[in-house]
Amino acid sequence: MTGGYDERCAADLANVGDGRDLSRADRAWLARVVTGAVRPNRDKPLWDLAHALAALAEAAGARDGRDLITLALDPGLARPAALSARFGGGPAVDDRGPVLGTAWSTGWAGLARLLALAEFVLTAEDLAQFATVAGWLDELAAAPDAESAAILAKRLARHLAAYRNAHLPLAPLERRFRALLTFLGGRRSIADDDILDFWRAEMATGERPGFRIVAEHFVTFEAAGRLLEGLDALAAPAALDAHAGWEERLDAALGDLAAAEPAAALATLLADWPEGPKILTGAEREDLADFLRLEPYHRTRPLTTLRAVSFGRVQSGIANRLRRGGGGAAIAERATCLEAESYAELRTRAGLLAAHLGRMLRIAAALRIADRDALPEAVRGALEAAEADLRRVRRAGFDDREGLSAGFAAAEPALLRLAEAAADLERSLDGLARHRPLDALFPADRDVFAVAFAAAYAGEAAA
Repeated sequence: MTGGYDERCAADLANVGDGRDLSRADRAWLARVVTGAVRPNRDKPLWDLAHALAALAEAAGARDGRDLITLALDPGLARPAALSARFGGGPAVDDRGPVLGTAWSTGWAGLARLLALAEFVLTAEDLAQFATVAGWLDELAAAPDAESAAILAKRLARHLAAYRNAHLPLAPLERRFRALLTFLGGRRSIADDDILDFWRAEMATGERPGFRIVAEHFVTFEAAGRLLEGLDALAAPAALDAHAGWEERLDAALGDLAAAEPAAALATLLADWPEGPKILTGAEREDLADFLRLEPYHRTRPLTTLRAVSFGRVQSGIANRLRRGGGGAAIAERATCLEAESYAELRTRAGLLAAHLGRMLRIAAALRIADRDALPEAVRGALEAAEADLRRVRRAGFDDREGLSAGFAAAEPALLRLAEAAADLERSLDGLARHRPLDALFPADRDVFAVAFAAAYAGEAAA
């Protein structure tokens, strides 16, 4: 990926740029228009293009859309003499460029850029949309007035929006960012309660997004903000021009962000967990996936992590009931959040997971290190304690020493990362509990989530 777009889009841009021998500045302008990186109104160039084509069709006496297609596909026609020869007189010109009516005008350089955009729209995706766009130009040529130009501009905007969805992997991120930026009102700092408030606002509109999904969007949002060295870069992309090599660095960073969102990084380790010995039970793997799916929030936002685990499960239960056509009484009962697991209980379970993973790491070391004579006494003691733990474990695969060693060797890289993450989670929850007592936090949050669930799912609960 380059510039936030895929290989197909890169090829489409290159075809126009090379065919018209565009300058670097004109290529950059075309790429910004295609990707929507035009501020403050991404559709302004499409409005300009539609009105330019309408004005040219009227001034040059275009008979149908074929004349406009020829104009768009032949870069040599964007000059006074060529226009006059091709269209029999052509538009009037002044020192700056063609005179295309009193309400709209442009220079020759501006017209050349707009016609390059017209060529892109006509030829993109190996001419897949050529017939559709050509039909729009026929309609414009038949009635080249302001109303027809406005209709064409709207069509082109929808057309490019669909193209971006197909060929810009970052398009979903931008949609999320736009909503989050609007909600934050330009603030750079984000608190746990901002995430909760945004989710509540979305729930109030009837969208009913999962709280865990919203939290994941904030994870990606904050990661992108760090990559772009501040959220102001999202609103003022031109400021990046001052940094040497910004295109390559931004392309690489955003490519990584789009390819694998950070919220899933640790959770994917559990999906690829080796069969081998039962180092983790199914329940332990599910708990770890819940606790760590918002990486790095298990370190930086433990309260959001607790909310996502406790009340995210409640909301998932309601959604499952709705998908299965569950009864209203069951939905209403779940919406009260009485079954939500308390923060104190989650903290205890996180501590047990951290202790278990630490114990498994020590067993892995004991299995790997056979010669211990040269080790310090304290290390030998730790390894002997790990051997004792190993003898006490009653899980599948732990009674076969040879297979156990191979299984632990295969799992050790993932086990090391998970143990470190679980220890980070335990420390962050301990810190949260010191500053904000969990016994007071949980019932207050339960009331908030219960009100939001009751309002959002009231219709189904009454059914």
